[in-house]
Amino acid sequence: MVSEDQALNGWMSAIARDGWRDVGADAAAAIGAMDRDETAAMLPDNWSALAAFGRRLDRAALAEAASDRDASVRDRLFALLMARFDAADDHKPAVRIIGEAARRDPVLAAYLAASLSLSVKRIAAAAGVDTAGLPGFVRVEALAGLVLHVSRTWLDDTDPDLAATMKALDTALERAERWANRWPGVSASPAPPPTPASAPE
Repeated sequence: MVSEDQALNGWMSAIARDGWRDVGADAAAAIGAMDRDETAAMLPDNWSALAAFGRRLDRAALAEAASDRDASVRDRLFALLMARFDAADDHKPAVRIIGEAARRDPVLAAYLAASLSLSVKRIAAAAGVDTAGLPGFVRVEALAGLVLHVSRTWLDDTDPDLAATMKALDTALERAERWANRWPGVSASPAPPPTPASAPE
């Protein structure tokens, strides 16, 4: 049986080769040497593959949440966001293709923006940022913009260790921290760690 990870890898490789609009389950299955019907049953189209990719990145980021509970919020954000970039690195060509397609497709652009905001909200909460209310919304949107900014460096970062990405992320978080300190109402103040019942799935 084809797993979601196998199907997703096939889809992302096919998107990198064929583009966002022209890709199909046949290509994804062929690239991954998988059964076509099983691949289509797991991830039937490029939109389902994109959603699965987002889930993969979230899992990778949130897996870092318990690694150092005594670290500062900024350091925890750095660890979680870098884990997200690391998890996406094998499929950088497909991410670039999807980003280029979004410039011409407002529906795709809106989906990506909404998905990024949701992911960043989960990551921020796991790092100890208070995401509640209007101040929380501002924090999340600011962090989403930060991630987009650093993504430009990540896309061109050919170092396996992602040194340039780490530097860009650290610099961006430092600037965000300075900005937040000037606006206490929207600062990245720590929140209680999420309980198992409230933690994102």
